[in-house]
Amino acid sequence: MNILVSLTAALKIAGVGALLSLDRTAWGQLMISRPVVIAPIIGLLCGNGTVGLFVGVLIELLWISDLPVGAAIPSDDTLFAAVASGVITTIVTSRGISDPVSIGSLTFLVFATMIPLTSQGKKIDILVRKYNERILTEVETHLLVGNPDQAVSLHLKGLIHFLVCNFVAILISSAILLLAMPHLHSLIPESIQRIMNGLLIIFPLVGIATLLSGIHKKNILTLFILLALGFSFLL
Repeated sequence: MNILVSLTAALKIAGVGALLSLDRTAWGQLMISRPVVIAPIIGLLCGNGTVGLFVGVLIELLWISDLPVGAAIPSDDTLFAAVASGVITTIVTSRGISDPVSIGSLTFLVFATMIPLTSQGKKIDILVRKYNERILTEVETHLLVGNPDQAVSLHLKGLIHFLVCNFVAILISSAILLLAMPHLHSLIPESIQRIMNGLLIIFPLVGIATLLSGIHKKNILTLFILLALGFSFLL
């Protein structure tokens, strides 16, 4: 994959990813920013919505219990999903990869590379929030003196800070991975790729273990059993 194609794809991923990431906490909160939603959207944009959904489900299970509730700031799974789904689907589409083992090993490779970077996304979120706190005093001042238009402008400025920071983070991450991953993946022997594909089961198992850890609470166990029996009956 040449530099021009990689940069074009990275710009596309960053544009859509940054816009949808505003739904995380800054605007809307309609759950569009959840990995299981944003990943197939970006995957479809990059040529393969099915692979995007596959990536999104794995990421959703991995961080299913890490939610932005109250003052808690979780790891940025939205940024992770946008970059991972965009990079994986772009490489799969551009190289015509259809072998499940190759797709699985590529997914594992991208995940293994990106997971250490999720804390950086969290740090970016914290920095933007701290910077936007400075705007709050100005907004209150303009409202008290009867200048709501200026207050609205400052509020939109806070949204733009989130948008720009997420755009830059996704753009840089996507561009680097799009340039490096095809070459790195091609160097891995087929036997190792099969092992990496098998190791993908780790990600859903982590999510399932997290869900089961609270299964004794609030009659969740009864609901889980009923759903399991219903699913078995349908099969």
